[in-house]
Amino acid sequence: MACVAALVVLAAAAGLTLLLHPAPRFTFDGEKATAGTITVSSADISGELGRVKAHDWLGKERPVQCPGIGFAGPGEYALTLTAEDGLGKRTQFALTVVWEAVPEVPAEPEEEPEVPSGGAGGGSSQGGQSSGQVVYEGGIVEPASITPEIISNPSAITAIVNKYHALPEGYAPSDLVAITTNCGKNLQLREEAAASWEQMMEAAKADGITLKAVSAYRTRDYQNGLFTNYTKNNGKEFAALYSAYPRRSEHELGLALDISNTAGIPDNFETTAEGRWLMQNAHRYGWILRYPEDKIKITQYGYEPWHYRYLGKDLAETLYKSGQTYEEYLGVK
Repeated sequence: MACVAALVVLAAAAGLTLLLHPAPRFTFDGEKATAGTITVSSADISGELGRVKAHDWLGKERPVQCPGIGFAGPGEYALTLTAEDGLGKRTQFALTVVWEAVPEVPAEPEEEPEVPSGGAGGGSSQGGQSSGQVVYEGGIVEPASITPEIISNPSAITAIVNKYHALPEGYAPSDLVAITTNCGKNLQLREEAAASWEQMMEAAKADGITLKAVSAYRTRDYQNGLFTNYTKNNGKEFAALYSAYPRRSEHELGLALDISNTAGIPDNFETTAEGRWLMQNAHRYGWILRYPEDKIKITQYGYEPWHYRYLGKDLAETLYKSGQTYEEYLGVK
């Protein structure tokens, strides 16, 4: 009887602990907080949302939920982020978003190099002109010091866009459609990529994985704001490694997705269930991990385990099996 009584007491104590455990706590830039302010230069706040994290009473990181955002232009916006632990306890974080208007990045040089014919990216094996380049540590080239080659086939699913290959001024995809994001955002992709994303998302869901789209198609002005903000807040070298110059971003193709398990992008996304699932399965639906950790000098961008590019199933399968980047496959810079 004494043992039974002891077990009852222990069970009651455990139940009381679960009942009275604290709700998840938020941190902002690594410090405990219930509110914070971020400053952006466009409506895309996905990169900045990663500064807000939530952990439960056992120290496990919990997903941060962000409401749908109706930005109307530069100004100040108040958002309420929420986090919930596995037992249903919720807490809130008051986030102030300050969208600042930014100056225009200087346009590309008026005289572009002649566009050679042929090739999946519409370019030569060398890409843009390279004289007078500014090169940072690790071989990362300052994009403003490159005269890019203007691609001739921007509407092709296989079009190459990077620091050396740029979209023509004025180009915008004509077949953009809304996609399911699972985090309240209003995002678009080109029709073929959108259909593949929906299929991939459903396949992941069947495996108990919820994929969230946090950034997709961007206009030139949108991308300009992001690049300018990165440069302003972090310097040219950081921007060259982690942000694309306007007209040289795959997001402007409508064929790229930033995928996460929260409304932002956690620092350790590659170690999450969602990140691992994507690495093992994205190619089956036509998507490739565009900027691998061991190919930084080739892609000219830092490791981004969340950034996936749609190329179609056959080509994605080929690249996955070969371990090549898209630049290596095409033989271009």
